[in-house]
Amino acid sequence: MTAHHGATTPPLPGTLPPETVLVAPTVPAAVPMRPSTGAWGFVVVAVRTTDAAGAPVRFTGDAPAPDPAHTDTADLFAGVWLPEPPPATLHAGDVVVRLHTSTTDPAPTDVEVLAAMQGEWRTVGTWEAVDPRWPHEVAMTVLVHMRYLADAAFQDAQWATLTGPIAAVMPDWLSRGLGLAGEPAASAPRRAPDGLAELLEAGLLAEGDHVVLGGHVAAVRAGGVLKHGPDEFAVSTVNALATQLCDFTANGWHLWRRAHDNRLLADLRTELAHR
Repeated sequence: MTAHHGATTPPLPGTLPPETVLVAPTVPAAVPMRPSTGAWGFVVVAVRTTDAAGAPVRFTGDAPAPDPAHTDTADLFAGVWLPEPPPATLHAGDVVVRLHTSTTDPAPTDVEVLAAMQGEWRTVGTWEAVDPRWPHEVAMTVLVHMRYLADAAFQDAQWATLTGPIAAVMPDWLSRGLGLAGEPAASAPRRAPDGLAELLEAGLLAEGDHVVLGGHVAAVRAGGVLKHGPDEFAVSTVNALATQLCDFTANGWHLWRRAHDNRLLADLRTELAHR
């Protein structure tokens, strides 16, 4: 790995995969200003903001937002280069940084942040002619979208898991009145809104398989949810559970591994996309 493509990962054994590129904290010379050779974009695997960054939502009377040109707003920003644009539906919840040659000055870079949502890659932020401090410029936007998409998927999975059995035993008139009409019956698989259900359907994962992240183990359940812990209804999703277990906002696809062969879920997802 050459220096201009980013520094190597920090000492987080058993968490970040070895191909992860660290762009903060690192020296300016190690921050990539152009994509790696043959790469389409940089999928963010881990991001954590500093106390100086403040809250993502600011109110009247709050201190002014810090100037990321002079303030380190990220103390962890790492990701993996993707060679081509993957299918957005399968990559729901991923946030990608793309680096472009600046239209106003060839030395800086234009930065575009995209998120895979509702079946397409959507641009959620752009910055023109940014210097090597661009990770601090974009960190809060990246974090907010990763957390929002992970939380939305988690809430959808929890809602389906809880309301399916409840709706199955209710009279029709009551389930309609509570807005539960059409929820799956207790015996029907409930799908989480990310690609894990597709891996199950393709046979790349099986219900009951275990996935591991460091010392944590979760079980794959019907519908593409992860069960972690003794509570039968305590289910989560790939990104939400990884973020809960790590000390940073995480893309769990590049952290969770299939237990029996140590393959990353991201690699299984790529295999499915190329079938």
